[in-house]
Amino acid sequence: MRILLVDPPGKNKGLNTGLAYLSAALQQHHEVKTLDLNNIESGLCGEANPEMSPDDVEKRVLTEIHNFEPQLVGVSVKTFTAEISKHIFALIHKHQPEVMTAAGGPHITLDGHSFLERNQIDFGIQGEGEYTFLALCDAVERKESIENIEGIFYKNNGQPFHNPRTNTIRDLDRLPLPNYDSFTSVTSNGGILPEYPILTSRGCPYKCSYCSMPKIMGGKWRSHTPARVIEELSQAKQRYKSKSFTVVDDNFTLSLKRVDTICDLLVSKKVNLPWSSQNGIRADRINPSLAEKMKLSGCTYVWIGVETADENVFKKLHKGEELQKIGEGINHLRAAGIRVGGFFIVGLPGSTREADLKSIVFVKNFKIDGWWFNFVPYPHTEAWNWVQTHGHILRPIDGVVQYGANDIEPVFETAEYSKQSRIDTYNEIHVKLKYFDRLADPSLKQLKKWPLVYKKVRPHGLLSVFLLLTFIAKYNVRQFLNRFR
Repeated sequence: MRILLVDPPGKNKGLNTGLAYLSAALQQHHEVKTLDLNNIESGLCGEANPEMSPDDVEKRVLTEIHNFEPQLVGVSVKTFTAEISKHIFALIHKHQPEVMTAAGGPHITLDGHSFLERNQIDFGIQGEGEYTFLALCDAVERKESIENIEGIFYKNNGQPFHNPRTNTIRDLDRLPLPNYDSFTSVTSNGGILPEYPILTSRGCPYKCSYCSMPKIMGGKWRSHTPARVIEELSQAKQRYKSKSFTVVDDNFTLSLKRVDTICDLLVSKKVNLPWSSQNGIRADRINPSLAEKMKLSGCTYVWIGVETADENVFKKLHKGEELQKIGEGINHLRAAGIRVGGFFIVGLPGSTREADLKSIVFVKNFKIDGWWFNFVPYPHTEAWNWVQTHGHILRPIDGVVQYGANDIEPVFETAEYSKQSRIDTYNEIHVKLKYFDRLADPSLKQLKKWPLVYKKVRPHGLLSVFLLLTFIAKYNVRQFLNRFR
């Protein structure tokens, strides 16, 4: 059976490792192609994407369906791509009603029943999809019953049904190596994948109040063995000509012994790939020895989940670590020569404008980069329950961008922290730290971008305006020099 997988466009670049694993599993019995709309331009993980209009999405999807002629289209759905995913499903139903459709990804695991109920979709996949989706596709192709397949949503007489998943995949090494050969973004780049994304573990035992990942990937942490990690990176060099890699785990450093062995193997096997971690480094797990070994193995940059610099708000997150320990871990990494970035969230449960502004001092004191998220309460989390009780809901979470957003869209407000105050806080943080380029859509032309930024900066005084003008001048110099590199 021909299966077209689709990764909808988002705000930031990044290859969908889940679809790469799924593609590898499906290719054992089916013909698979992955329409990668999130990487229509080459770049590194986390870099801003150009805006893609709904018309452009429609054109690309319909062209691919016409050329590939799939029997089934599967779309990977995140909460912030839920709206465009609904549009894709409606488009297929209208123009190619004979093509079956399936929705998977984090949003379906959290809210699959409602998603299928409200949209014209045939199937949904809960959690890890490698074996589940393969079993579903095999059964559909053979016209067999699907009612006993675990982890699926389906419809019977128009009503959605759910077969709950009871187990996660325990032995990750049994999965085939992720396959990016079917990704349109890779094939259009001559089969080259400059920065390889690697997922070395799944699941997380911690119970952070705002995080939905334990619900999505399971609360039991499972990992690839160090040897398997090196095998995958060797394939990345040989098959995709990768020049670096980035770790995309939710909790890469949970087992210090495993990370230590991976670093040793990166050196002894002469993998020679500089690497970073966009996600999943807990600073409280870092000691001087490990930081030095990470640097020796090629680590250049890691991001730490700080979330808030306010002690009272931090304690309510139930992260299982102390803010002081995060600071110590950051110091160990910086001492080893590794660049550090910190993730922060505006508007967490119990937070206030004053609490969120403390992150400015934290970033300056520890000399790290900072990145701010718009807090989105995800279903089945402690924070979601808190918002239902204490907050005034302003809009649904579907389509709300959690990160990479130049204009944050609060989902809720409280009596202590209004919608406008949350927006003002987000803007002030970026002005005070001179992150001016994040206050407007990066895909905009400069004649449109900087006037929008100016409107947000002007209320902060003449000095801030002067700093903005200086920033723009330096920005243009960098852009000019980049043309000659």
